[in-house]
Amino acid sequence: MKKIILTIGIFLNIVAFTGCDKRAQGLDYRVTCTVSYALSGDSVTLLMLEEDYNKLRVCGTQRSTDGAVTFTGQTDRPRVALIRWGNNTTRPFYFVLESGVTNITINLGSWSITGSAENNRYLHYINQRNSIIDARVATWQEYLKMAASSTLKREDEMRLVRQDSLLNDSLQRITIEHINRGDAVGRIIGERYGNTVDLLRMGHQQKLTTVTATH
Repeated sequence: MKKIILTIGIFLNIVAFTGCDKRAQGLDYRVTCTVSYALSGDSVTLLMLEEDYNKLRVCGTQRSTDGAVTFTGQTDRPRVALIRWGNNTTRPFYFVLESGVTNITINLGSWSITGSAENNRYLHYINQRNSIIDARVATWQEYLKMAASSTLKREDEMRLVRQDSLLNDSLQRITIEHINRGDAVGRIIGERYGNTVDLLRMGHQQKLTTVTATH
């Protein structure tokens, strides 16, 4: 499956323009980004994807001296955007930049975002994804526990394999459905998770082959 639009090397091709509001004719946006104490003091940069050129435009850079920064401007439609702090270009925070007020909280190991319809849809996908992954982990923990205690029966094994297969199919389906929409949310999901679709399929097939080989 082809990876959608964005690449890691995109950071090497930043279009160094400032002030997104000067070029986009649209509705006002306001992005407030609050970072943890550990990140406070670092510079925070807002970047927006220029889809026509597949490059990023710098919309502004501020220093988070009090743990929070605010960016304002205009956007003609929901767009893929990134928050980057300090000199770290390998772990940007992806979100959808759209009109209205968006509040982002970033900690070292977690993040949250409120006030945006498109980002709510993105978070809904993330929650669905995490729930499915948790369920898959639980399924195989049950399998390993029963196998270790020698209580695993053939019918149990087939039930757990089938359950994992259904969960795997669900995760692939929701991922592909979002990517195929071709909107800002789909582009972000494609960048972050598009390359895992085939890996999910391969991983399930390897588990199935291992189970089959034991009988």
